[in-house]
Amino acid sequence: MPRKKAVVHRRAVAKEAVNKKELPAVQKKFSSPKVAIVMDDFGYNMKDLDVLFASKLPVTLSILPNLKYSHRVAELAHSKGYEVILHLPLEANDKAAPAELDTIKTGMDEKQIIPMLDQEISEISHLKGVSNHQGSKATEDKATMSIVIADLKKKDLYFFDSLCTNKSVCREVAKGLGVPYGKRDIFLDDINTPESIEKEILSLRRLAFKKGSAIAICHDRKTTITVLRKMMPLLADDGIVFVNLSDMVN
Repeated sequence: MPRKKAVVHRRAVAKEAVNKKELPAVQKKFSSPKVAIVMDDFGYNMKDLDVLFASKLPVTLSILPNLKYSHRVAELAHSKGYEVILHLPLEANDKAAPAELDTIKTGMDEKQIIPMLDQEISEISHLKGVSNHQGSKATEDKATMSIVIADLKKKDLYFFDSLCTNKSVCREVAKGLGVPYGKRDIFLDDINTPESIEKEILSLRRLAFKKGSAIAICHDRKTTITVLRKMMPLLADDGIVFVNLSDMVN
């Protein structure tokens, strides 16, 4: 069944009472580039949802499975018109990195991976796609990702590569299986300060006008939401069109 595209136009971005400042001059190869912003790590709590929904920011919510609020966040986000994806825990190269429950690991076979993946997908209602949470090791492993992405094809879901490693094989695997694919261009809040987040948003703006489109990842944090509420209306007024992630995969 063809996936319905849901474009969120500039005027849908909430107009905040911000100090209108001059954005830095930038070369605009494209006049109305598309940008998708994916907000990761929902499910631990619901404390930032009221602020996010009140802002009407057009973002895609990426929700972890197996958490107390995973299902509730998915249901509420969908009811508010937000696109929802599963933030799938995958094995990291860093052995010290904390692993989520039911993290899919390299070395697992299809009989181990598929029931785990199916259960995690079933937890997040209304989802359109799947992204990787961590996964620098798993996304480098063709055998593991072939099992995962082949199952996504059966469910008509896209794969979004958080690109935790430059050795990711996910694009190659998705293309070979005919699964819609997208990848992260920029992390907005690796450094959780307003100044750093604003700097990365301006980098996102430059990239979008240069390429015609760009995808950014950020996280379920109050600081991030506050800066996005300030900056996204400015970028929309500048010509950027914010869209759901499903409009950016191919």
